[in-house]
Amino acid sequence: MDVRSYLRSTRFAVVLTGIAVAIPVGFLVTEFVGNDSLGFLAMFVLGVSVPRTYSRSWPEHDERLHGVAWALAACALALLVFLTAYVGTSAFFGDFGSAVGAFLVVEVALAATGRSFESDGAPDDADGAAVGEGDEAPAGADGSN
Repeated sequence: MDVRSYLRSTRFAVVLTGIAVAIPVGFLVTEFVGNDSLGFLAMFVLGVSVPRTYSRSWPEHDERLHGVAWALAACALALLVFLTAYVGTSAFFGDFGSAVGAFLVVEVALAATGRSFESDGAPDDADGAAVGEGDEAPAGADGSN
């Protein structure tokens, strides 16, 4: 992919949206919570992890605005999980430990979500093998010999 086509792609719109959301949100988290580590990791989650999840797991949208909407929704959800995990762990760990714990929770959640949406196009059967792999019909099973 050359630079011009990348700059016009939905993937670039998602990256740009993630970064545009991450910088002010990271600043606001740092200002309101007073935890520099939490603000930095919030910026990392929104500006790097969310676009990376899109690039690795979701099919390219035809419209850039769909990609922007996807990025905004994913950033909002990731931030909600991130702050919830921070509040949940802050009673047990210090500021830094809670920030790192929240970051790890979001990273695992994004990886799991991305893997659940990955598809290779072939439906799986009960034992996990793609349908059609090694499944030869016995002779005469389809009515022919």
